Amino acid sequence: MVKIATGSIEGFVKAPPSEIRAVLCYGPDAGLARERMRAVALTVAPDLEDPFQICDLSSDAIKADPAILGDEAAAISMMGGRRVILIRDASDACADALAGFLEDPVGDALIVLSAGDLPAKSKLRKVFEGSKLGAAIACYLDEAGGIDRLIEEGLRPLSVRIEPEAREFLVDNLGSDRGVSRSEIEKLALYAGQNGTLDFDTVSTLIGDSSVSTLDDVIQAMAEGNSRSLDRALDLAAQDGTAPVALLRTASNHMLRLRRVQDLVSGGMPLQGAMSSLRPPVFYKSKARFEAGVKRWPPLAVAEALSLLIEAEAACKRSGAPDWILCHRSLHQVGALARRHASGRRASR
Repeated sequence: MVKIATGSIEGFVKAPPSEIRAVLCYGPDAGLARERMRAVALTVAPDLEDPFQICDLSSDAIKADPAILGDEAAAISMMGGRRVILIRDASDACADALAGFLEDPVGDALIVLSAGDLPAKSKLRKVFEGSKLGAAIACYLDEAGGIDRLIEEGLRPLSVRIEPEAREFLVDNLGSDRGVSRSEIEKLALYAGQNGTLDFDTVSTLIGDSSVSTLDDVIQAMAEGNSRSLDRALDLAAQDGTAPVALLRTASNHMLRLRRVQDLVSGGMPLQGAMSSLRPPVFYKSKARFEAGVKRWPPLAVAEALSLLIEAEAACKRSGAPDWILCHRSLHQVGALARRHASGRRASR
């Protein structure tokens, strides 16, 4: 079966082919990997808490006792029906056991695994991508269209309406983890209530104190050239599960917005009016710092920063790239640009 094509994933997780005995859900979006793991498992077992139908194993347990995988797969449920074996946070440690099982499967259990961002050379990925009885599902970070669909799905049950500016803010600022994003959207829906409406102020306030605030701390520290604050903010972003690509994309968007305001001001528009014209609006806690950034950054330096950030994002998307190292380095390079131009202005006074 090998790797499932992106356009076929939704149909596959709702109804995996009967010949498939094991499914690997992996990728940089850990929340999406867990979500798809759950969806596949539910096609066999309607209750994932049922101890008679569900067996949880770890990669370490399988490595220590490879026979345990076959034993559990061959076991018969006391209540009848197929069993599901879940292997969360799977790694190459269980690759050999999975390879052996897929070459000579026993029983009728379905094995479903979730894993992080496995490189192309990963033994576990190769096992699934090379087996007729296994399937690999890549779970990549949500792009704008994917987040937009997630918003629709999350608000539909309560018939909540969201205003355009509020939707744009969510699309631009929700975290990259599908599970966390879904939770944030559900929180907004419950706040609005049945047939309620979400406006920009409500969304930016409710979401702004969590994922957006973390992202904003990174971006402002970078734009101000504050290395120490940037290191602290990056540590917090990593702890929150923010993806490096999401940080780089947000940083690029910030610099583009600075340039947009600079162009409007050069054309004769007052600074406050130019800032107010941005969509989505500047995060309410960051207006003073954004205004300072417009004045601090020369247009040529903005262009140089954008080049660094776009190049780093492209490098992060290459298979096996050390994405956190690339992200950390490029954000600090932009911070160095900010310090250089700040010192140049002081020297010219």
